[in-house]
Amino acid sequence: MKKGHCLLLGLFIGILTIFFSPTWAADSKATASKPSAKAGYHIYAHSHNDYEHERPLLDALDNRCYSVEADIWLVDGKILVSHNEGNYKGGLKELYLDPLQKMADEKGSVFGDGETIYLWLDIKDPRPELRTALQELLDRYSMFTVYTDKEIKAGAVTAILTGDAESKTQFVEQFPVRKFCRDSNYYKPEDPKADNRWLWYAPNWKNYINWNGEGEIAPDQYAKLVDMVNDAHAKGRKIRFWSVPDKTSYWKLALETGIDQINTDKLADLNLFLEQR
Repeated sequence: MKKGHCLLLGLFIGILTIFFSPTWAADSKATASKPSAKAGYHIYAHSHNDYEHERPLLDALDNRCYSVEADIWLVDGKILVSHNEGNYKGGLKELYLDPLQKMADEKGSVFGDGETIYLWLDIKDPRPELRTALQELLDRYSMFTVYTDKEIKAGAVTAILTGDAESKTQFVEQFPVRKFCRDSNYYKPEDPKADNRWLWYAPNWKNYINWNGEGEIAPDQYAKLVDMVNDAHAKGRKIRFWSVPDKTSYWKLALETGIDQINTDKLADLNLFLEQR
C-alpha cells in the first residue's frame, strides 16, 4: 500500500475511534474512598437483606455497618419486614425504628460518633396504602434526616427508598416534607443532576459490569465502572451496587473506585477487612 494511502487509512480509523468508542474508553481515573475520621472505612459497610441475619439490625451494628436494608410490606395496617410476601420477620417499628431511636437518643447518633446510619427501605408492596402508612410511621421519630425540595436537615438516621420504581417515585412526589429520599435501580449517562428527591443509585452489578470477582477485572470493565461512579458523583448522587461478588476482591475494588457502599451478607468478614484497612 502506498504511503499516502496508509496515512488516509490511519486518519479514517482514528476518526472512527473518536466517534464510536464508548465513553468509558477514555483515561478514566478512580477516586478512592476516604475513611471517616471516627468511623474509618466502616462508613461504607452495607448489610444487604439485613433482616435475614439472626439478630436483625443488632448483628449489623455489632459488625460496625453504617447501612442496613429492610424489605417492607403493608399487612393489616402494619408495616412488616420480609423479602417475600408471608414469612414475615417482624415489624419495621420493632426491629429497626424503636432500637435506632433509642440509640440516637442516648448517644446523639447511633454509634455516638456523629455519623448518620442509612436505613434502606425496599418497597416490595406497590399498593398506595403503604405510602401513607410509612409516612405516618416515620413521622413519629425525630432521628430521621428531613427532606424538602429546598433543603435537607441531617439526622442520626437517613432513610432511602429503593425497590418498586413507581412507588418510590410517588413517595417523594406526594409528600413535600418527608423523612426519606429515593434511589434509582438503573443508571443512564443522560440522567439529570440530583435533587433532594433522588440522591442515590442502586443498580444490579450484573447488568452493568462483567466481572465475578475472580482474577483481575478487565481494563474496559474497570474503566466503565470508574466512569459510572464518577458520573454519579458529578451528578450529586451516591451509588451502591447489589448482586455483587461478595468477596475481598470486590471489597477492594469498591474502595479503590469510590463506590459509596459495599453490599455484603458476610458481616463479620467485611468488618475484619475494613478494620485491617
